[in-house]
Amino acid sequence: MTSALGCASARTAPSGTAETTRRTFTSAEGSREFVLFRPASLPERREDRALVVMLHGCTQTADDMARGTRMNAAAEAGGFLVVYPEQTAAAHPQKCWNWYTPAQIARDHGEVAMLAGLIDSVAGAEGVSAGSVSLVGMSAGAAMAANLAVAYPERYAALAMHSGLPALAAGDLTSALAAMRRGASAGDSLGARALAAMGAHARRIAVIALHGADDKVVAPSNLRATIVQWTAVNAGAPGSVAPMEEHLFPGVGHAWSGGSPEGTYTAPAGPDATSLIMRFLRGAGAIGPRTGRP
Repeated sequence: MTSALGCASARTAPSGTAETTRRTFTSAEGSREFVLFRPASLPERREDRALVVMLHGCTQTADDMARGTRMNAAAEAGGFLVVYPEQTAAAHPQKCWNWYTPAQIARDHGEVAMLAGLIDSVAGAEGVSAGSVSLVGMSAGAAMAANLAVAYPERYAALAMHSGLPALAAGDLTSALAAMRRGASAGDSLGARALAAMGAHARRIAVIALHGADDKVVAPSNLRATIVQWTAVNAGAPGSVAPMEEHLFPGVGHAWSGGSPEGTYTAPAGPDATSLIMRFLRGAGAIGPRTGRP
């Protein structure tokens, strides 16, 4: 996979200060802008560093997701990097990741290949190992994060999905809308499909799934289908024990629970999803001191 990492508005931050930069990644699969947050608390030892990848939902931007989830504040407290890839209107009219298009989600093809290359470039430049990269997504971003984990399971330590759908849940727009409205098909069959797609690269992945019980955009039943899918995947894949966790938030719609009103698609009064995800990632060994991480 050939790639180039261009830096727009990039700068060198003084020691001990946080830095946010907007850059452009270009590969054979296309170009996307992304925002990188480097906390002032970033560990000096590269082997102690971790990277959290945030994939936004439809109509959102990288900056919007950063504001709504408050993930940069969590990164400063936890001492890890955050990267926010940004979808373009040219790639999708509503800036959705194309999670339901087969050509965009197969290993070494389309958007998953471009995203994997972008993540690899950032991780490589910052000295972050594959065992310390976590995928987090909201809505279409969560569905794409799940597909990315299936396409490249050996590269990611953990997956966090908010208001999303199982990996490989749809193959076109019609089936995508059906899965969103009525829920994806049986999770165990989707688990077998995901495991088959992983092939020789299959490995267990820690997964946390969160969903609003009053979600009218993506059916809450997708939460259980996601957990069933990854239970099947982790039962059939090699590797160490991978924790799993699910949260259904009463009274929360299609929104990031506990998010900031400064971002779109947030439910400020709900339980703090960002804190729950951080606690899970620490427990799974994906962030925090190197001891105990893959």
